[in-house]
Amino acid sequence: MSRAFRFVLRAREKLYQTGILKTMRLKHPVISVGNLTVGGTGKTPLVIALAEALRNRGLQPVILSRGYGRISRGVMVVRREKGHWKEWGDEPLLMKERLGNIPVLVGASRYEAGTLAEEAQLGNIFVLDDGFQHRRLYRDVDIVTIDPVEWADGEFLLPTGCWREPKTSLARAHAACVQEVPGVAVPPLPVPSFVVRTELQGIYKEGRPFASEMLHDRSVVAFAGIAKPDRFFSALESIGIYPVKKVRFRDHHSYTSHEIDELGGEMLITTEKDAMRLRTVTQRPYCYLRISANIPDFDGLMSLILARLPNS
Repeated sequence: MSRAFRFVLRAREKLYQTGILKTMRLKHPVISVGNLTVGGTGKTPLVIALAEALRNRGLQPVILSRGYGRISRGVMVVRREKGHWKEWGDEPLLMKERLGNIPVLVGASRYEAGTLAEEAQLGNIFVLDDGFQHRRLYRDVDIVTIDPVEWADGEFLLPTGCWREPKTSLARAHAACVQEVPGVAVPPLPVPSFVVRTELQGIYKEGRPFASEMLHDRSVVAFAGIAKPDRFFSALESIGIYPVKKVRFRDHHSYTSHEIDELGGEMLITTEKDAMRLRTVTQRPYCYLRISANIPDFDGLMSLILARLPNS
């Protein structure tokens, strides 16, 4: 099956290279953040960091996302206070929560979402979430996030492995953002690379900071429905939180009240992405860990991005 998948990828690439498959251009520039594997490479924190940086430079960014796992159709603008997370997907809702007045739109066609944003004059630059494989939309900058552990483990394409494209596809990108993993070296890459450190911003509850000391000497249950939950559990231990139980769910898991009740414990802690899926599910109090992307050479990354934008 992986061999057949590789054949399809090669055929698709050839169609784009020859112009048989067309790309669509929006009026405003597009910065894409994507990856080569399935989940867990830090795309969402990077999208948030880039959107904040663009806003701080006087631009008006708009985020375009597919809205993975949503039940709605068409193009929708994500709202913070209205509706259920399944209308938009957990990651778009998380981005909206963190970014406040920056518009976030979801749509299977990012071109249609961008066109709607342009017609409504929502902004003047787009950040395309999980866009590396969305070739239909032209982008001025392509950034790929990489987990060096996955890179070192080899290349096993879907459906057998977790690779969406072969490593050679990285040559299409303009930059790579590589997660810092203790004991794992940053691999040599064919494009400029930037180390990304996961910064723990603290524990939150109901949108407000929550003292981690409140979890010490308590029966804490940690749970996560993300691609790489063990990194979340390790992060908790690094700040002195040692759960009595760790529960793993599949990525983007849709929780039920029964599942939350069955977790037990005095206190519950999860990821910020999971917290987006818990709002309408349970009355049990829970807190969550907030993380951000910290790029030591962020100025270098922004210089690369801005240099590629039209009229920069």
